[in-house]
Amino acid sequence: MSTFGTRLKRLRINKDMTQQDFAEHFDLNKSSISKYEKDKNLPENQLLVEIADYFDVSVDYLLCRTDNATSLNDAKLKSEGSLNSAEQLVKPLDMKDLLGLFGYAMTSDEGKREILDFINFKHEVLLQHYAKKES
Repeated sequence: MSTFGTRLKRLRINKDMTQQDFAEHFDLNKSSISKYEKDKNLPENQLLVEIADYFDVSVDYLLCRTDNATSLNDAKLKSEGSLNSAEQLVKPLDMKDLLGLFGYAMTSDEGKREILDFINFKHEVLLQHYAKKES
């Protein structure tokens, strides 16, 4: 059975990284990496996103919620043929883009604000991710 630790270790080894290399890249100590790989600890949410971005997998894959390693955002961008398109990444979000998302039309105003905040956060993460890839 896959666990976060086994997936993290497999991804790290596939990139020919030692635990020390990985720790240095993410400004952690080696013992933290060992605990992650032994499933004794999980990284904080922001680090989890950074790890997923680094290995170009989804957080859901890391957390064993899916066996599909491809990020949903990457899959959507690839299917639209604009994975490397900066225009697509900086396109402003509008309300019509959100119709149907989590029953958006039936959601309270507070819920809508939370959804927009989340989407804008993910948008910023994608911008940072692809900016790093291009440099």
